[in-house]
Amino acid sequence: MLKNNTIAGVILALLLLFFVAGVTHLFLLRFESGDVYPAYSSLRSDPLGTGALFESLKNLDGVAVQRNYQPLKAITLEPQTTLFYLGASAASFEPASENMQAVFDRLFQSGGRLVLTFLPVTKKYEPKADRDLPKKKESTGSRSRYTHWGIGLAYKETLPIIDDKHQPIEAASSRKGLPPAISWHTNLYFELFDPSWETLYSHNGRALIVERDYGQGSIVMCADSFFVSNEALRSERHPGLLVWLVGGNSRMLFDEVHLGIYKQPSVAQLIRRHRFHWFFAVLAILAILFVWKSAAYFVPPSDNEAPESTQVLSAKDYLQGLVALLRRHIPEHHILPVCAREWEATLKKVKNPRPALLETISRLAGRKPSGSKKRRDPVAEYRAISKMMD
Repeated sequence: MLKNNTIAGVILALLLLFFVAGVTHLFLLRFESGDVYPAYSSLRSDPLGTGALFESLKNLDGVAVQRNYQPLKAITLEPQTTLFYLGASAASFEPASENMQAVFDRLFQSGGRLVLTFLPVTKKYEPKADRDLPKKKESTGSRSRYTHWGIGLAYKETLPIIDDKHQPIEAASSRKGLPPAISWHTNLYFELFDPSWETLYSHNGRALIVERDYGQGSIVMCADSFFVSNEALRSERHPGLLVWLVGGNSRMLFDEVHLGIYKQPSVAQLIRRHRFHWFFAVLAILAILFVWKSAAYFVPPSDNEAPESTQVLSAKDYLQGLVALLRRHIPEHHILPVCAREWEATLKKVKNPRPALLETISRLAGRKPSGSKKRRDPVAEYRAISKMMD
């Protein structure tokens, strides 16, 4: 019976081990492919991610590439930086908000470049109502908020060719150095309200990729994100377009915060940032000194400071512990009075106690030493009282 229980326990432990290993392997596969992250995140290596673009730029000499996991308003944007803001949601796009505009202004003032792409939209696009849109500018579709950049998003239901297979359209360009045509997978396009915008790619007169100079920097806005995805870099690679997208800067920053991916600063990061190394080192030294002081005396104590009665006993049984407790709290010359009180309390509970015995105990216990400075012997007196009680 015992042998069967042991075998069953071993089999159960092995099954549990295989289960844990399988779940761990599954999570590792998910994180390796990156499909736990939102679409067009540079952390994804599957077709919907942009990890191939990130790694390709990282392998170039003289180019510094990194991801951003902190709110943009909290970071320092270095000069000559290209900020990739990929896969933004068209429905919530508000570039005129004060916080974002302040961040982008800092980028443009340092000569930076903003590359902003949107998630593909193939269903009815319903942007937020906008009272700032010019009334004289009419559109055949829905439009997003008009911004001080002089541009707005619009939706055209028949822009891509929609059927059971969702065939994309071709976005054409006449600019030298760029691919003449790329596939397009969204119903979004731009309406331009400022002549500073230059249309790079369009379809039937509708702007799909546009660019303009702004301050010391530049802005690139793309109504689709497919051409920067891992799938496009595998099947429809356009290196000339990607090189133009970078803009010749030496620093690349892929923002992940707008996709909902951010990191909280750890305690170790805060310590390094605020240079608290020496503070914690001093605390550790003080803790070591305190433990050392508690474990041993630096200077041996005198007899008055550490009397024999306060020495800690090494034995752990309850009787020696009681003796040590009595030695610590009852001085030597108080032992007999304390014993007398306990004897008196005990004898009073006995029926017909002997009055002579009570009187003798009280007299012997309360007797003061004679004037001859001779110390009382509590052991001898204890034995005398015990003999009388017998």
